[in-house]
Amino acid sequence: MPGLLSQAYQKSRETYNQPRLTSYAGYPVISAQSIPGLTDYFKGEGNIVAGMAWGGKYNDPGQGGGSSPASVVVNPYKFKNDPQGYNALVRLESARHWMDENQYNPEFKITPEMQKWRENTFTGIEAGKYYLNDDKLFKQTLISRIIAGDQDIPNISKEVEKEARSVQQSLEKQDKASKPTITQSIMSAMGMKNK
Repeated sequence: MPGLLSQAYQKSRETYNQPRLTSYAGYPVISAQSIPGLTDYFKGEGNIVAGMAWGGKYNDPGQGGGSSPASVVVNPYKFKNDPQGYNALVRLESARHWMDENQYNPEFKITPEMQKWRENTFTGIEAGKYYLNDDKLFKQTLISRIIAGDQDIPNISKEVEKEARSVQQSLEKQDKASKPTITQSIMSAMGMKNK
């Protein structure tokens, strides 16, 4: 019934009680408090950072690369009453891990509109220099933002949409494979092993 009422008034459904993802595509969400200095970073100079892909084989050491499993960290000061935004960030950062691990190099061309958006979005931001100077990273961030539902990217071509859809399908498949079945969950809770 709430869905019908919100449609009748042409308002989106409330999402404040939407469950928050604890993992996506096998990449768990870990607490910023579990990483020394990260909450201070999010409180200070990193206050504009919504979260990050943490750890894994391909991240730099400053982001836990090589020393921690691939995971997602959400800025604890963002998304307090926005589980939809929180979940979008988890999907975005998981997509980044997946593309790194699969050495995914997007094939689409950067259009003049994308280049203008790139310069407007990333100039003057410390982490933005990577997206300004590396076409592969920029294309990957476009795909991850599309998967997250970012509406600010202008004039996305069918070519870009097709690649984003392909990556998203791979993530959904990996997500489904990473979740235990109900039977496995019950057996685990009972201390039994599937033979």
